[in-house]
Amino acid sequence: MRLLLTLCLGLCIIALQVVLGAKAFFPDAFADKTDVVDALMEQKKSVLDQIPPAELAWITDHPVVIVGVDPNFYPLEMFDERGRYTGLGGDYLRLLGKLTGLDFRVRRLTDWASTEAQAQQRLIDVFMAAAKTGRRSEYMLFTTPYINMPGIIMTRRGSGLDKVGIDDLKGKKVAVVNNYSWHDFLKEFHPEIIAVPVANTLEALQRVVTGEADAVIDYEFNLLEKIQTGGIMQIQPAGKVDSSYGHAIAVRKDWPELFSVISTALSRITPAEQKMLARKWLQQERPAGQERHLQWIFFFVVESIMLCLILNWLWQNELKKQVALRTRELEAKLAAAKRA
Repeated sequence: MRLLLTLCLGLCIIALQVVLGAKAFFPDAFADKTDVVDALMEQKKSVLDQIPPAELAWITDHPVVIVGVDPNFYPLEMFDERGRYTGLGGDYLRLLGKLTGLDFRVRRLTDWASTEAQAQQRLIDVFMAAAKTGRRSEYMLFTTPYINMPGIIMTRRGSGLDKVGIDDLKGKKVAVVNNYSWHDFLKEFHPEIIAVPVANTLEALQRVVTGEADAVIDYEFNLLEKIQTGGIMQIQPAGKVDSSYGHAIAVRKDWPELFSVISTALSRITPAEQKMLARKWLQQERPAGQERHLQWIFFFVVESIMLCLILNWLWQNELKKQVALRTRELEAKLAAAKRA
């Protein structure tokens, strides 16, 4: 009986750990499947009957719009395991398609700098999640921001830069994603800081870990997601950047008609609906990082081995008791036979 109870208890503990592990590494499988975007798309109606004839004619002549995106900019835009464009920007793109009837086609490039280069060459028409900077305003028109993203400073543990502000980074090497708004921010407002441009946020973090840069500046949610999924443990938050960038939709400057149509469509998304869309991404559970994944596997294997050892010990102990009991019974029978 004790053996059976131990087995049941052990299996319950392992099953619980499997469920908790699955929830940590595959949160989408346990998430509420109700999509706020689907609900909004059912409510929204096309704005084509509300725009001037000239803009309507322009849409007829330009039915396809090429969208440039950052391939790995959580939570605003990224690509899922099936290669589908997703994130907050992806949700807005779906709504814009419903509201305008335009055929938005996402162009996936290797990094943000390549995306901006194509936009400057008029090969890309729209950004779905871009911050307005002086440099970008030379070739793009920006809508009102639909979300504000705080920026933070992160440094390597043990570097001595535990609490710093932007003014404390004078003469320091700071990693920033090439052509991100923080790269423009340093060049325009803090030329005394040595900017170290890199291809993406993960590379920026790695530059700090290896000592090639003293700090990294990026958007808080993006940094935390890369630290978690990449299992980077040597990085610590060190301070905040006073400036904050609002992210908006940007349209090529020589297409004011498209800018007007998109602005009209965005005005049909209320502030309350914008908050719902943002909450969907900013409050969702993210998959646990690689380091936690390895820790979970280690403890799962150890617990399984311990359960097997305990069960084996209990089984052996039970066998010894049974052997001792049978031995005493046989001895008692032999003694009784001799007396007879």
